[in-house]
Amino acid sequence: MLNFLKLFLVILIGQNLVYSFNFPLKSIIKSTNKLNMIPQDNIQYFYNFQDSLLINGIGYSYLKDSSQKSLTNQGLIHSSLLGIGLWTFLGFQGYLLCVSYLILGSIVTKIGIDEKEKLGIAEKREGRRGPENVWGSAGVAMICAMLTFIYRENPEVLNLLKIGYVSSLVTKLSDTFQSEIGKAYGKTTILITTLETVPKGTEGAISLEGYCAGIIGSIILSVIAYFLNIISDPTDIGICTISSILATTSESFIGATSQNKINWLSNELVNFINTFIGCILAISIYSILNY
Repeated sequence: MLNFLKLFLVILIGQNLVYSFNFPLKSIIKSTNKLNMIPQDNIQYFYNFQDSLLINGIGYSYLKDSSQKSLTNQGLIHSSLLGIGLWTFLGFQGYLLCVSYLILGSIVTKIGIDEKEKLGIAEKREGRRGPENVWGSAGVAMICAMLTFIYRENPEVLNLLKIGYVSSLVTKLSDTFQSEIGKAYGKTTILITTLETVPKGTEGAISLEGYCAGIIGSIILSVIAYFLNIISDPTDIGICTISSILATTSESFIGATSQNKINWLSNELVNFINTFIGCILAISIYSILNY
C-alpha cells in the first residue's frame, strides 16, 4: 500500500510536470468550470491520451517491480489500460477518482486479513486483483467514460454520464467496504432473503457493521468526486450514496438467490451488474430531480 501512496504522489507531480511544457492547451483540471473535465475538441483528447500514456507508463514501470500486493501482474497491465482510457475521456479528475477507489478498496481489503484467511473467507490471491476484477469493478465506469466522447456536445447527457460514472465506482467501493468490514467485524451475519443467521462470507449475507461501513464508503468517494468537480452539487453526493446503497442491497439479493445456482454467474459478473444498477439508479434519480 505504501507503494501505491508513493505512486499517487508521483502521479500528482507528474501531472503538473506534463503541463509545465508549452503545450497549446492548459490542464483540464486547471481550466475554467466544473464541466470542463470533458475535453472540448479532438486535440484535447489527443493531449489527454498522450499525458495518460506517459503517467500510466511510469506507474506501470514502477509498480511491476515493486512489492505491491494489490494487483497481479496481469491486473496491473489492465489497470494501466483502464487508467489510460479514463484519463483520455474524463481528464485527470476522472482518472484520480478511480485511483482513489483503488487505494481505498485495497486498504479495506487488508483489514483483518489474517482472521479472514483463517476462516477461509478472504479474497483470493491475498486480495490481489486480476483483470477480471478490474473490469468487473470498473467496466461500467469505462463505458460511461467512452460514451462521454460520443455525447460530448450534449451537456445534459454529459451530466448524466458523469453522475453514472461516479455512482458506479461509489457502488463498488460501498460493496467492498460492506463485504470486507462485515467479514472482519460483523457480529451477526444474516441472509438478506430469509433473515436467518448464516456464517460470515455467505453469498447474500449482510451484517449491521458491514452495512454501515458500506454507507461510509459511499459517502467518502462521493465527497471526493464532488471536490474533484466531477459532480457539481452537494445533492449529487446524496444521489450517488443512495443509489449505491440500493444497488449493493440488490446485489445481496442476487448473491443469495442466484449466484450459487447459476454456473456462469461469477463474482466478477455480479460486480458488473451491481455497478450497472448503481449507475442506472443515479442517472434515473438525477433525471427526475433535474429534468
